[in-house]
Amino acid sequence: MSKLWFLRRLDLFEGLSDSEMERLGTLLRMRSCGTGQEVVVRPSGDRIYVVKSGRVRVLQDEVAVAVLGPGQLFGTSAFFGTAATHQRVVAVDDVVLCEAPAAQFLAAMTVHPRLAAKVALILARQLFELEQTVERSATDPVSSRLAELLLRVARRDGARLEVRGMSQADLARMIGSSRESVSRLIAEWERAGYLRSRPRLIEVEDESALRSFTT
Repeated sequence: MSKLWFLRRLDLFEGLSDSEMERLGTLLRMRSCGTGQEVVVRPSGDRIYVVKSGRVRVLQDEVAVAVLGPGQLFGTSAFFGTAATHQRVVAVDDVVLCEAPAAQFLAAMTVHPRLAAKVALILARQLFELEQTVERSATDPVSSRLAELLLRVARRDGARLEVRGMSQADLARMIGSSRESVSRLIAEWERAGYLRSRPRLIEVEDESALRSFTT
């Protein structure tokens, strides 16, 4: 399938004409990464990335700070000429990415105001999600934060939700808790039949029971 076919299915480029899409397509390079593979090994601070399919985990100084999915952006510090040298990005699933030189992408945004508005909206949503995570870390019990995170990052496989590629230590870092607390809760929920746990895999057996902890 062509690059333009993929790009047209990203909300980021909605409303652009075919000619505009073709011009942007010359800037963007598509590539795939397998589960567990580092997407950015040595970030140079000069590229912007868009997730086309799958999800990536963003780690800052080995602390997992976000899980991003289709249509979301990372590497955005490049917009400000700042290299996120301590940031690692790892594929949670098999992912397809679009990447472009940040300076050229910024230039394209000045020519296409609709694209600039979409980028601003996506970044605002990502910032809002980060602020919510920080607020929950300060006010919500561990059970609520863990249940919300599991439901947010899980992918549906048939009738069941699954969280793949994340260790209990990763989950603990993302909710601002200890690994021991997360491990105890997962074991408790497994005994209650809410989920099943294996190394780097959690299968949600009772979605409504987990949702009850988030209300």
